[in-house]
Amino acid sequence: MPGTGQDDQPSAGDAAPEGLRARIRDRPDYQRLLLVALLFGTASGSYPVTVLSASLPRIADDLGTTDDVISWVIAAPLLAFAVVTPIIGKVGDLYGHRRTYLVSLSLGSVMAFATALAWDTTSLIVLRTLAQAAKAASGPSAMAMILSSYPRSERTRALGIWAAVVALSPAVGVVTGGPLIEWMGWRTLFVVHGAAVLCAMTAAVLVAPETSRRPGVRFDVPGAVTLGVGVGGLLLAVNRGISWGFDHPVVLVGAVLAPVGLGLFLRVEHRSAAPLLSPRLLREPAFVRPITAQAVLQVGYMGALVMAPFLLERRWGFQPTVIGLLMLPRPLSFAFCARLGGWHDPRHGARRVAVTGMLVFAASMVLAGIGAQQRWLPVFLCGAMLAGAGSGYIRPTVANAATTAAGDDDLGIAGGSMNMLQQIGAAIGITVLTALMADSVDGTRFLLLHLVAAVAGLVAACLATGIRDAPDGDDPPDDGREPPTPSPAPSQV
Repeated sequence: MPGTGQDDQPSAGDAAPEGLRARIRDRPDYQRLLLVALLFGTASGSYPVTVLSASLPRIADDLGTTDDVISWVIAAPLLAFAVVTPIIGKVGDLYGHRRTYLVSLSLGSVMAFATALAWDTTSLIVLRTLAQAAKAASGPSAMAMILSSYPRSERTRALGIWAAVVALSPAVGVVTGGPLIEWMGWRTLFVVHGAAVLCAMTAAVLVAPETSRRPGVRFDVPGAVTLGVGVGGLLLAVNRGISWGFDHPVVLVGAVLAPVGLGLFLRVEHRSAAPLLSPRLLREPAFVRPITAQAVLQVGYMGALVMAPFLLERRWGFQPTVIGLLMLPRPLSFAFCARLGGWHDPRHGARRVAVTGMLVFAASMVLAGIGAQQRWLPVFLCGAMLAGAGSGYIRPTVANAATTAAGDDDLGIAGGSMNMLQQIGAAIGITVLTALMADSVDGTRFLLLHLVAAVAGLVAACLATGIRDAPDGDDPPDDGREPPTPSPAPSQV
């Protein structure tokens, strides 16, 4: 089986006997066990986000702080996650994704438990940010281990399940986390979070395979630093601009650091013998097109998603509990169509799936905007549900196209780069649409905002027309590397 590292030495700190791991790898349903274990680890990180966002006013009252300050409980981890993810993804490419994944989960679990003990606002923000930064490696490393264990023809199906689980996790958080906070307080959420991550780590010790390592290749520290400065400055300026004002000194510093850091990053990468992100990938349309199209779509998707609670309150007068329930169809349709897109990609081609999903999203925004303007709740909810369907449908295709173009040696940095651009697109969409929305209750304003989101979907669809269909699902990209030996096709995913 490719990339499982069966000839490698056991990872440091590996508590599972190698014989037991070998017997698990020999099971006929090993790939399914691997998928379940790694997806559980990924879902455990996104589980608390939605219900935590809804609980911020209560947390602010409990800690005696303002809404603007407590918003950093969400904002700071998002910034850290976007900056750290591609860097840690590269660490996994160099030193092994199993080891990186287990270290990430262990630190994430410890920091989640510590967050439950936060004594003031500052400690809560710092501990939660550290917990999410520690957990950042789990996404790219889990994706790399899954992809390295599946033949290329089966990867989009596995990625479809991946995207579905990631979408459903926050929805599960709304259903289960809300009552927990009502009965036992907000700190309970972090205890459950830490316990879930710990369980995921235990499962991964037994089933996670080791991917290939690159001994003798040094980590690109200058590239990591300049990328972190550039992306961190950009996200800080975009994310905090709407709250603090775009003339705020910190926002202005971020706006200056962004082009300087990213410019230095490109210069460093062209001179580095072992770059963090190979200039070859930056020049490769098969890699750049999918992740750029996804980032542009995120501008509209996340902007509309964050706008929806305000819309439901201002146009229909709903309370938070009802709003949360009304928003559930969006992630549910995302999850269902992500699985569907994973099945359609190898049958109909990446280009057709990606363009179709993005056009569905654009149409859904028009429908939702009309519903908002006319106060037709079923029409608005139908548009919101179709928005989740269109965005979910493309997710496995985009991930597979980008990682295939990067090649099996760079799965971690490819997944990390994709996550980073998604966060940038989300930050831009949230900032722009929220700023344009302001305090308006006018239906025409909400229609126009949804049309802006629809334009983002159309631009993404135009970019997606450049996605290339692989001539053979089992053939690696022509990048000069020796192809790995395909593993046996799994039983039904």
